[in-house]
Amino acid sequence: MTRHEIEQQTVDIIDISFNGRILDIGGGGEGIISRHSGDKVVAIDAREDELKETPDIGLKIIMDACDLKFLDNSFENISCFFSLMYMNENQVIAFLKEAKRVLKNNGKLWIWDVTIPSKKSADVIIAQLKIKISTDEIITTGYGVQWVKSQSLESVRKLCVDEGFCVESEDLSNQTFFLCLQLNHY
Repeated sequence: MTRHEIEQQTVDIIDISFNGRILDIGGGGEGIISRHSGDKVVAIDAREDELKETPDIGLKIIMDACDLKFLDNSFENISCFFSLMYMNENQVIAFLKEAKRVLKNNGKLWIWDVTIPSKKSADVIIAQLKIKISTDEIITTGYGVQWVKSQSLESVRKLCVDEGFCVESEDLSNQTFFLCLQLNHY
């Protein structure tokens, strides 16, 4: 299996401030959002082993992001920290529909992810990251996925806007991107 590694990217979330509870999609593994925001995070992941790796912070639940088991209007925030890269386009659309349902009016969808170009000769693409969680905590990690799709800030933004989200802010930094979107039910 051949690999393509994206040079190390720095992602700084020190100044991110969430108001209210956070549903963290794909929140297993390093538990970045849980480490950042503590007990106001409900981390879900489809894989139990990923949740077991996560520090014991907040609530952890095995759940599919395309079939959220929460009541309507349950969360002020939903975060996707390098999670969309693991979903195909149909799964992203299904997740966005669920996100609209469980977000409160004026709720925010926070997305950090990697630009995945059109497939080259490799089977797997790996993003090496240096994540600044706080002034005292920096995590160095990598996220890898089978290279079966392309993804960009523009393509993810379009899917979100098509589902009724409004872009509040965005940033493209080398091979990673950030989107903060707001949901207005009215």
